[in-house]
Amino acid sequence: MILKYMEKGKEKYTMIKPRHLEKIYVPVDEKGMDGEIVCECGCRAFKIRYFGEFYNKYKMAVTKYENKFGQAVRAVCADCKTDYLLYDFSLHGYDGLFGGDGIAVPDEMFRDFITEMDNLFEIKMFLEYDDEDQFLEEVVNAEYFQEEFHFTMADRASIWSWVVIELKGTSSGTVYKDFVNEELA
Repeated sequence: MILKYMEKGKEKYTMIKPRHLEKIYVPVDEKGMDGEIVCECGCRAFKIRYFGEFYNKYKMAVTKYENKFGQAVRAVCADCKTDYLLYDFSLHGYDGLFGGDGIAVPDEMFRDFITEMDNLFEIKMFLEYDDEDQFLEEVVNAEYFQEEFHFTMADRASIWSWVVIELKGTSSGTVYKDFVNEELA
């Protein structure tokens, strides 16, 4: 979702919220690039399910799966148990989606992220998007993308050039910076 405002008679795009996260992504900046995840029930604690490899103890990387690449993060609410897809390399970025390098992984491939001190986490996300003109030129007006995908400007909110996911353990207060930090374009 792209929220708009008027400035001296001109329409400006100001805040972007990914469509698949629209009800749970709470922006903390005016452009919507930084946000917190809050379940529709109001809970801020989530079990984290992931697919990917760790190149550092708590930092995920894209990994090969069935001759393509995958990385994905799901959040399951601690209270109501609603399961949300936060990010999938094959759906939300240029390399995985347009480049055809990404593959969606089946649910049974996801594992629980648990540390020595935490099994529930608060979640912050940073999302970077192409500017409107660049997205219009390189995606919406690109014939080779339109033949397969049929994108519109509304899709800009769900196609990112960078994603960062930071976790904070609810028991320990430990911050797991850059749990995901992936350039997607």
